[in-house]
Amino acid sequence: MKNKIIGALIVTMCITGNRQKLVEAAPVTTQNVVYRVYVDEEPIGLITDKSEYDNLVNKQKEELSKKYEKQTVIKSPTNVRLEKEVTLLPLNTLDSQSVLETVAEKANFQVSAYKISINEEQFVVEDANVVTNTLLELMVHYTGVEDIQKIMDIENEITPLTEAGSQYIGAKLLEPVKVETEYANLDGILSREETRRMVLYRQTQPQKTVLFNEDSSLWDIATENGLTEEELHLLNPQINGLSWNELLGMELDVTPLNPMIIVETEKEKVEITELPYDVEYIDDSTLPKGETVIEQEGQNGQSLKRLNIVYENGVQSSLSVVEDSQLSEPVKQIVKRGTKVISGVGSGNWIWPTTTRSVTCGYLCYSGHYAIDIQAYIGQPVYAADGGVVISAGYSNGYGNNILIDHKNGYYTRYAHLNSLNVSAGDSVQGGQTIGEAGNTGNSTGPHLHFEIRPNTGSQPSYAPNPLDFY
Repeated sequence: MKNKIIGALIVTMCITGNRQKLVEAAPVTTQNVVYRVYVDEEPIGLITDKSEYDNLVNKQKEELSKKYEKQTVIKSPTNVRLEKEVTLLPLNTLDSQSVLETVAEKANFQVSAYKISINEEQFVVEDANVVTNTLLELMVHYTGVEDIQKIMDIENEITPLTEAGSQYIGAKLLEPVKVETEYANLDGILSREETRRMVLYRQTQPQKTVLFNEDSSLWDIATENGLTEEELHLLNPQINGLSWNELLGMELDVTPLNPMIIVETEKEKVEITELPYDVEYIDDSTLPKGETVIEQEGQNGQSLKRLNIVYENGVQSSLSVVEDSQLSEPVKQIVKRGTKVISGVGSGNWIWPTTTRSVTCGYLCYSGHYAIDIQAYIGQPVYAADGGVVISAGYSNGYGNNILIDHKNGYYTRYAHLNSLNVSAGDSVQGGQTIGEAGNTGNSTGPHLHFEIRPNTGSQPSYAPNPLDFY
């Protein structure tokens, strides 16, 4: 197309009678240079001055550069192009302002950004450091601050445990994270908040939120939404350190945690088990029967089991035993057990004095009754409760026929209201030996055995312990 039209002649045939006239027409106006504007390859109109377009672009670029200080803004929109052409239309008929307003609304400016690739998933972010920091937060969440600090301290190796307990000894990302620099449209770049959510649960916006009100607590909100309180803090870092009053009215993200990357953590666990010692008894004829002496104290041994436990995003994936050893052998306890029978000396192993065990009147069933009354019939055998020497065997007003035995170990026993006596004072007796028959003599209201175990030879109401405490 030419830039200038020289002129055109319009031939008009004027017929006057039989004559024709050739008339020369006036020249047409010179054409104007204009620019047709395309947005997304769709023509939206003409502008008369390209500098107006350039000024618009530069102004928008300056505004974007202030907003995205760390990004580089491409000067020209990627979806706008201008095509130079000429027109015969008068310039005052063109609405350049309307065209520029459409450009300002629809133009795509690209800025420098970061393309993140994890497995087959890709997304573009404003700040790649947010990805790194969020992944570190996840590792801390699954291990704890102290353990992750030990793991990341490459200058000091983690010392294996020597006693019962556990500690994290490793943490890593199972999938590689690739970061590439590129230019992208603003509407395709994730903000810092969107980036964090993408890493934590693969969505750019919360899928579920809860309002913290006067009936709320962080623990209740977490539990009711299938989260731990630690997960709630991870999803809502803005709540850390806030008081209950400061939390009121806040909208909390309770979207289930679903990291787009697997954090593998490795834990060492040590279990210490006690190995019980055995007891060996050695008969000793020099010790009285029933007496024991510990010759060697027993001591438990210990075994150690070291476990290696691997977790993927907090869920156990494997467990293996890396060490199973014995730390110490049990030490056997050796006990000497007496076999020597000494006549007239009690063993301390108390025998019930009758074949029946029904107590009809217990200890202190009435004032001054420092004994027990055992149901018995007249003539029922009565046995010595332990070995000893008979101190007295005869009749007294209150007790009737009764026997008092010294067991030579600090205790005496009395058997009262007997029908008959089988022993005499000075006799040595063995535990379980028949010493008389039950009866109804002395101050008695019916056949029974009055039985005392006492620390002295005195008669009631002097103190004597409850015989049932010895059985």
